[in-house]
Amino acid sequence: MSPARPVHVSPGAAHLAPEVLRLLDAWLPEQRWYPVPTDGVSHEPWLTVTFPGVADVVVALLRLAGPGLAAGPESLVIQVPLVLTPTAEPTADTVDTEAAGLIGTVRTASGTVTVHDGGVHPAAWHAYLAAALPGACEPGDCAEMAGARRISGEQSNTSVMLPALPHETGRGGMLKILRTVALGPHPDVVIPEALTRAGWDGVPRFLGAVPLPAPDAAPGAVPGAPAVPPLAHLAVLSELVGDATDGFELACAYAARDEDFGERAAELGAVVAHLHAVLRRALGPGPGLEPAGFMGVLRRRAAEAFADVPELAPHRAGVAALFDSVSERLSAVAERTGGLVPLQPIHGDLHLGQALYSPGGWKVLDFEGEPQRPVSERVAPDLPLRDVAGLVRSLDYAAAVGQATDPHWAAHAQISFLEGYRQASGEAHEGTVRAVAGAATSGSELDVGTAELLLRALIVDKALYEVVYEFRHRPAWMHIPLTAVERVLSS
Repeated sequence: MSPARPVHVSPGAAHLAPEVLRLLDAWLPEQRWYPVPTDGVSHEPWLTVTFPGVADVVVALLRLAGPGLAAGPESLVIQVPLVLTPTAEPTADTVDTEAAGLIGTVRTASGTVTVHDGGVHPAAWHAYLAAALPGACEPGDCAEMAGARRISGEQSNTSVMLPALPHETGRGGMLKILRTVALGPHPDVVIPEALTRAGWDGVPRFLGAVPLPAPDAAPGAVPGAPAVPPLAHLAVLSELVGDATDGFELACAYAARDEDFGERAAELGAVVAHLHAVLRRALGPGPGLEPAGFMGVLRRRAAEAFADVPELAPHRAGVAALFDSVSERLSAVAERTGGLVPLQPIHGDLHLGQALYSPGGWKVLDFEGEPQRPVSERVAPDLPLRDVAGLVRSLDYAAAVGQATDPHWAAHAQISFLEGYRQASGEAHEGTVRAVAGAATSGSELDVGTAELLLRALIVDKALYEVVYEFRHRPAWMHIPLTAVERVLSS
């Protein structure tokens, strides 16, 4: 893996005329990846990125400002790659607003320019690829771009399939342009790179990334000088998984046929167990779990969900009682063991859509964490049981969306997944598999009963998050997580 070619960073709106920025103000809120409701939101230029030797590609990094949004260093930043092409004066015959990637044509002080969305434009893909993988794609000679196409349907980022890209282990790459830019090393760069260096093949091989240096950082490395961490990452490049099926689509297809998904679920459970084990080795364990702080976060999330969704009101007491029970058990474990319940790096937003199934088995991807959570929460060490809970919930969604008529389809798939995880973790225990015990927190003294109760609490936490999401975006689906909350609380 070669170091990325440096990009040039300028403060503010360098290289972007005011007319272009006004054009973006109208266009941005209509994009699927735009991360917030649009009322009262403005776009403030923060940094502008250009690529060496590429004149027509400019990346705008815009801070979002408005009611309820953080300001200053904590503000939400979006990445808007643009392809700016000088053009003749626009006429009604030459301006095609339906053209792929066309944002518009504007007159500026330096002439008329046509503005395209770089996320769907080969010129921008070329620039990102050259920055992420030096030597792979030089200006004017880029056979690696043959057959490149954007992946449709993605909502939070923009991914481009590069089937002709050669690399150490084969051919084909996937370029992900990160539409929301979080300060600091991005987890979808740090974690896949660590897993690849560890030799684990359960993740698409990490090939490179495009870091964002500070505006005054000198290009190139000084021999002997310590590495300067990037302000953020703009894109990540990984191997293309051939003949792969999205895990959620696969599970929904099984559910639609009422076909047993147990074998595939058990295989996925084993892969997730291996993921957690390799993460512990590659990135090291985190601190011990502090019960009061851990449960405080769960209670805060629950309070926010109850405040947002009136339909959750009947479950307030049940959630509080469950969390109180978990808090008591965790405090007892911490007192008995001296805090030997270690946290560790995890996926953070693991569901079936974050896994691919191919003839080579399952691969896990997309390590960004839950997009609606604060960045500090998404990158913090956590219990592996949170990932387990996410997949348990995802199997429930697959049964509902796939319209399984077998009432036991989801439960059987969930038990198979948990059993696969338990066996691969090497922490077998007697009796019916209802939770993943000490295997979820290797090296701890977390007993089976506490682990079972904790898994229930994390499933409820995830379901509450889903209720809020569905309430805001897909009200017709809100019954899926609401039913799960009721079911877990009554079990």
